[in-house]
Amino acid sequence: MHVRGAKPLKPFRLRRWRVGGPPNCHYFYTCARPGRTGNPASKDDQVPDDLVHRWVLGLRGPETAIVSLLGCKPNGLSEFSFYSFYGGYDVPAEHAGSLSFQEWLDCWHGELSILLHEHPTRDSDPIPTETLEAVAHDINALLSTGRTVVLVDSGGQERTGKVCKYMGAVEDSSNTP
Repeated sequence: MHVRGAKPLKPFRLRRWRVGGPPNCHYFYTCARPGRTGNPASKDDQVPDDLVHRWVLGLRGPETAIVSLLGCKPNGLSEFSFYSFYGGYDVPAEHAGSLSFQEWLDCWHGELSILLHEHPTRDSDPIPTETLEAVAHDINALLSTGRTVVLVDSGGQERTGKVCKYMGAVEDSSNTP
């Protein structure tokens, strides 16, 4: 079910990263979660589905995979509490009648075949080494299959930056509009 008439929205803080060297380099992207716009108030605002639709349509390239670091805020609030769907940090039984993020993507953007890999983390906390390893493994595995990978955290900088550093990724935004 495609959302007709929705105008793509470039994700906030969209950046391109390179891993590996020629001839085996791969590129992936990092950005902020849907609804973040640079306005300080936007980090706590409810996010309407139409804005999430536009964010999805603004993702880079075909065969997209989203690797999400969204989990909870320092106070324990779920980073999915801003949406009509829930995420990997949340307990599904507490969201009866709601779709998971993957189910929401499949329902509204199924023709895009977006894969979602969730690695819930706590905003502002260090990312455990085992989580960094798992995220890096997922990114590399998805890139090796030709997927366009988008790594997401709340603001598009802190946790995504830690993953990029762990992977030895180099920012290469020469091809990021």
